[in-house]
Amino acid sequence: MNRHELAKLRLKQLLPSPPSGVDETLSDQFEIWLRQDVVPVTEELLNNPAFRRIISAIGQQLFGDDKNERRVQLNGFADALTACAQAMVAAATKFGVLDALADQDRTTDENWLEEEFNRHADRRCVVEKMAMRPWFDLVDGDDFWTPRCGLFLRDSDALLTRQFRRELTHSQLLGDHVTELMLARVGFWTRRLSMAWNRLQPRLGERGEPAFADLSSVFARFLDVEERHRALVAVWRTGSESRLRNACMVLLQTYVAYHSAPQLAWLGFTTQSLTVNGATLQPLFRRQGILTQIKHVTANQYRQVDTQTARLVDLEVILQIGAALEDVAAMYQRGVHADDLIKEARAQYKLVVVVRPRMVFWRGRPLKLEWDGTETMWNLMLHLAVQAEGKLPIRDYVLSGVKTNRDLSVRKSHLMKFLAGAPGGDDLAVLIEKRRSGPCYLDIAPETVRVLDLDADEWTVDVQEFFQVDAPSAEAES
Repeated sequence: MNRHELAKLRLKQLLPSPPSGVDETLSDQFEIWLRQDVVPVTEELLNNPAFRRIISAIGQQLFGDDKNERRVQLNGFADALTACAQAMVAAATKFGVLDALADQDRTTDENWLEEEFNRHADRRCVVEKMAMRPWFDLVDGDDFWTPRCGLFLRDSDALLTRQFRRELTHSQLLGDHVTELMLARVGFWTRRLSMAWNRLQPRLGERGEPAFADLSSVFARFLDVEERHRALVAVWRTGSESRLRNACMVLLQTYVAYHSAPQLAWLGFTTQSLTVNGATLQPLFRRQGILTQIKHVTANQYRQVDTQTARLVDLEVILQIGAALEDVAAMYQRGVHADDLIKEARAQYKLVVVVRPRMVFWRGRPLKLEWDGTETMWNLMLHLAVQAEGKLPIRDYVLSGVKTNRDLSVRKSHLMKFLAGAPGGDDLAVLIEKRRSGPCYLDIAPETVRVLDLDADEWTVDVQEFFQVDAPSAEAES
C-alpha cells in the first residue's frame, strides 16, 4: 500500500458517522492526518512534472505573455465588453434614454441612502463604469492562495463591490480561486450588460427607424460578448482538466498550510512568503465553531443537551481534500516518467541536453542528429552544456584525446558542422566560442541551459516521440 492509498484509508477511518459530528479530539486527529498523510503525498506529487505543469499553467496562461492563446481570449472578451458598454452608453445618450441603463438594484443596497447623501459618491450606473474599463485586470494573482472576492478595480467602489459579492457563488475555501474568481468577474460583467440591454432594447425600439442602426450595432456587440463569455467558461470549466487543476491546488494549499518548511521556489515563492500564506490558510481548516452535545435517548432518537464553543475542523474542507486525493490518483499511480521530465525541461530552457538516451533540444525542438557513434562530438557537446550551466569554460585537458590547443579547435569545428547539419542547429552552433589559445565555451546564459542525466533505463524513453514536429513554447522561443 503506497502513501496515497494509505491517506485515503485513514480518511475513511476518521470520517464520523452521523449524528456524532466533529469534536476537538477528532479535529486534532484530522490535523495529524493532514500533516502526516496528505502533506507527504503532496511532496511526492511536487516532484511530478505533470503536477507542476498544471499549477504553473494557471499563472502562465492568465498572467503570462499576451500571445498566449488563453490570455488572448481573455483580453478579447475584455475588449468586446468595453466596446459594447461604450456603444450602449452612446446610443442611450443619443436618444435620451440613459435612464434605461440605471441600476435597478441600487435602492435595495443596505448602504445606498448613505451614499445618496454623499456628494462625492459615484452615481454612474454599472454600464457607464464598465465603458471606462474600471478594472486592473479580470484576473487577480492575489487570489492564488486565498480568495479576495473583489473585482480588482483601479479605484475603490464600495457599491460595485457589494453588487458583485451579492451575486458571488464561489464558496469553496480551497481550490483554484484564480480561475474561479476570474470566471465570476467575467460572469458578473456579462450579466450586468445583459440586464442593461434588456432595458435599453425596448426604449430604443420606441424611437423608431432613426434608432434602428444603433440598435442593430449594440445588439451585434452584445451577442459577441455573450459568445466570448460562453467560450471562456467552456475552456476553463469543461472536461477533466478543470477538476484536476482544482484538485492540485487543494493539495498545494494544504501542503503550504501544514508543512513545517514548504519549498516552492519553482513557483517563485520564498520561504518567508510561504510562511505568511500558510498562516493565512490554516484558519480555513480549523476555526471557532459550536460543539453540540447530544444524548442517546432510544435506538433511533437523540436529544441535544448542551452547546459550547470549540476550535473544530471544517468537515467540508476535509471532504474536499479527500475528493482531491481521488482526482489525482491516476497521476500519483503513474509516477514520474523520464519523458515527463524531458518535456518539462524543453518547455522551460533554450538548451536541453539529455545524457541517456543522447538527445539535444534547442529552443524546444529536438536536433535530429545521430549522437551514438560520435563519441568525440558528443563528449564536447555534453561538456559544453555542463559547463554552460555554471558558466565555466572547457580547457583542453578536460576532454580525453585533446592534447593541444589545435586539437580543441578542430574538435570545435567538427561539432559546429555536425550541429549545423540539423534543422535549426546552426543557431546553436554559432554560440560555440573559443578564445585564441584559450578555452572553448557556449555563449549562453546559464539559466537557459539544462542537462538531464535521467535515472532511467534508456529503453524506457521513446526517442522518436520527440522527433515529431511540434511548436516550441513561447518561453523557449524567447
